[in-house]
Amino acid sequence: MTNMLACPSCGLDKTESIVHRGSYILRCAACGEMIVATSFMAMLDSDHQCSAFIDPGPGKRPSPEMLVARGPFRQIATAISAAASDGTLIRLISDVRD
Repeated sequence: MTNMLACPSCGLDKTESIVHRGSYILRCAACGEMIVATSFMAMLDSDHQCSAFIDPGPGKRPSPEMLVARGPFRQIATAISAAASDGTLIRLISDVRD
């Protein structure tokens, strides 16, 4: 969930993490181009803290009402998977703790 890849379409290096059905996708925050994808199952063992929201679209901040789940990834993965199973895009936002 970092911004290490540049978009091949627009060159912006800001990405968003999306779950769509069984895929985990990095998408360009500016133009929405899908940059890279892997299986959602590859992410399930992470204790990374994040919030999962129904995706409002590239570059847009989700509203609090769109919250699906919040907590360690491995504990909220079932809720994310259930919300994404019908094709709904779920945005994952890292919860950075100091």
